[in-house]
Amino acid sequence: MKKFKKISALFVAMTVLFSCDKFDDLTEFNITQEFNTTVNVNVIEDSEGAAQSWSQSSTINLASNDQVQQNIDLVQDVRINSLTFKIVDFTGIEGAIATEASLSFGDTVIEVADIELEDNTSVYTIGSSSELNAIANDLKNATEITTTASGTVTSSPVKFDVFISLDITTTMDVL
Repeated sequence: MKKFKKISALFVAMTVLFSCDKFDDLTEFNITQEFNTTVNVNVIEDSEGAAQSWSQSSTINLASNDQVQQNIDLVQDVRINSLTFKIVDFTGIEGAIATEASLSFGDTVIEVADIELEDNTSVYTIGSSSELNAIANDLKNATEITTTASGTVTSSPVKFDVFISLDITTTMDVL
């Protein structure tokens, strides 16, 4: 009889343990949304063919989503599914190229290959998994992050926008 009680107690303990994991899954919900920002770059001085540096910033705020804002204290995890950018609304010197370019998200800097600024059709996917995880961790801890686009243009004047898009899943845990 003692053996039966021990086996029964073990069975109940295992059932409760596995049920807790399933219960935890039931108390979580995901919010997936694209968060977009535009960095406006305007290098107006005529460089007469000389390269000119530029740097402009914007912010991305998870709390701009109403569901995230309402459950801000319940954020359990933030995952970046993708990070893309494209150049839009270019005007300026024909053949201008952005070199030594990078996108920074807080302390995480992602180097970008040379970009033909007149190409407004290409969408560039960037960021290694470690870089995306670092950005996601910053967003989990602060919900808002400063995005800085910087680089050098081969000639000016030029004016263009860097349209940045992050596809983010935020996991909330209500318990």
